[in-house]
Amino acid sequence: MSSVYVDITCARPGIVTSRHALAVLEFIESCGGAPDDALALLFRRSRLLLAKLRGAGMIYRARAGGMVLWLPAGVSPPLGAEHFRRMAAVGWLAARLKEAGGRYEKGSAIFPNGAAFPVALVPPTPQGHCLAVMMEPGKVFLEKGSVSVFWEDLRVAAIKECLRAV
Repeated sequence: MSSVYVDITCARPGIVTSRHALAVLEFIESCGGAPDDALALLFRRSRLLLAKLRGAGMIYRARAGGMVLWLPAGVSPPLGAEHFRRMAAVGWLAARLKEAGGRYEKGSAIFPNGAAFPVALVPPTPQGHCLAVMMEPGKVFLEKGSVSVFWEDLRVAAIKECLRAV
């Protein structure tokens, strides 16, 4: 992944009348952006709903390395390929949490059983217990009680299959 291309529409902000489109918008806003494939996993007719939101000026897209990331209007675009990848990882984590009945909220992963973990993208090495999203392979020392997941695994498997306890 080398370059990030951003497509910002100049549409005047409109209104959203579809409850399904509103659900997609709320999800994208909750995680700060989500990949196209992650949205397709969660929402039927996601392409149509994304087109409606984009036409209303509520979202825009960024592309890098064959991946599309949908971002809420007002959120700054990725600063480069690595920032794009980190934003996509958070979007995938949020999608897999929602798929399992949990949610991503204000930088925390909240599981269906009520367990909550602050989310850390590694590297850098986090302090305290957390849900560590590993951006690259390697050994990282996490505090006992933490869980980790490789971001690439989130793209192909449910979160339950990806989690590793420390």
